Amino acid sequence: MKNKALIVAVSEFTTLVQSKAFIIGLIMMPVFIVIAASVQKFTRNATDVKDRPFVVVDRTGVLYGPLKAAADEWNRASAAGGAQTQPRFLPVEGRFEPADEQARAELSDRVKRDEIYAFVEIPAEALDPAARVPISYYSNHPGYRALPNWLSASLNREILNQRFRAASIDRAMVSRLTRPVDLSELGLMERSAGGGIKAAAKVDKVRTTGIPIAMMMIILFSVMSSAPQLLNSVIEEKMSRINEVLIGSITPYELMMGKLLGSAAVSVLLAAIYMTGGIAMARYYGYGDAVRMSDLGWMLVFLSMAVFIFGSIFITIGAACTDLKDAQGMMTPAMLLLMLPWMTWFSIINAPESTVSVVLSLIPTATPFLMLLRIAVPPGPPMWQVGLGVALTALTDAYHEECSRRQ
Repeated sequence: MKNKALIVAVSEFTTLVQSKAFIIGLIMMPVFIVIAASVQKFTRNATDVKDRPFVVVDRTGVLYGPLKAAADEWNRASAAGGAQTQPRFLPVEGRFEPADEQARAELSDRVKRDEIYAFVEIPAEALDPAARVPISYYSNHPGYRALPNWLSASLNREILNQRFRAASIDRAMVSRLTRPVDLSELGLMERSAGGGIKAAAKVDKVRTTGIPIAMMMIILFSVMSSAPQLLNSVIEEKMSRINEVLIGSITPYELMMGKLLGSAAVSVLLAAIYMTGGIAMARYYGYGDAVRMSDLGWMLVFLSMAVFIFGSIFITIGAACTDLKDAQGMMTPAMLLLMLPWMTWFSIINAPESTVSVVLSLIPTATPFLMLLRIAVPPGPPMWQVGLGVALTALTDAYHEECSRRQ
């Protein structure tokens, strides 16, 4: 039985590796990474430098002048290097009574005609610490945050200056006295084999967050690249009746196990290629020591378990369906299970020892991804939780293999 299953596995592996889809997918991964990095760099440097004229209705009588000076300073800074890197903010003073809705409508029409970008109303009570009347900002561009954020910061800074001045308090002295002390996040001191003490290193977000997420994503991409293909393969063989010919010399279980082993081999090959590229990049950027060999070992273990559990699920769906149309409907719940780690990784990375993180990482279909994430984030979970997760996932694998045997 094992020899026949291995023959099918080798045939499946060879067919998948030699396919155009596999080669193109393998090439497209680094191309996609390069394109994504380039787009991110381009979009980060690309800035809308269109002027932003706006009307300011200052009912306090003292805030427009400082706001105009702050805008002039902003505009000078935006062109300090010769080329304009930020939009210019161009305030224009306006006046109308608080109850004049007609004036607001006329300014709104000017915004719609692109004569101005927005208009702002500063209430007369803005300088009163006890007042709760907000500053009103009107615009039809709610997604643009630079101008309202700048207005809020500039106006509140001047309002505080006016309040301190009215209370005869030195604002500069208050700023010095209330200046916060920075918090430097450090690891723990280490003792060397010779008895020396190694200084604690600063916490690096790339080491504590970036690398664990990258390891989880490698497993996710590897599984998604191979496991769903098993469903299509089984359905196509059923529809073309190739499986009837194969079953004449091999049992259905041997056939499915061979396909599963072949798919697992392809996933391991993909992960090995991705890991090699990832380690090379980590060393290039000075993070080679952050990738621990023990984590890579756990990664291969969980990758194998993830391929077997999801491969068994997709094979079971393929064996239970008669055509691709039926399989598509049953495939949705399986894909939701596969995407569960992606939807919950943020909670895991922020609180890996919480009850929610422990429970999620012990769900068999999520264990290969989330338990690896917890292992890669120091100090890691207790070994009993890792062992329990592996045991539950192994039992689930065995259950799905038994389902495949019965189909």
